[in-house]
Amino acid sequence: MEENYQFFMKTKMDPYIGKWIAICNQKIVSYGKDVKKVFKEAKEKYPKEKPLLTRIPDKETMIF
Repeated sequence: MEENYQFFMKTKMDPYIGKWIAICNQKIVSYGKDVKKVFKEAKEKYPKEKPLLTRIPDKETMIF
């Protein structure tokens, strides 16, 4: 899981703004607006993995 987080931190996420992404084995394996669909697709592709799920905030979102 740590490797997936490190991948997330160093990868440019502009194409995924406003979407959910699932990361397995240090690659984005699914993305979209519906988190349940993103998770399901990731588990279908990698059934033995626990995907890292996160939403890429809109550019206007301010994080404190």
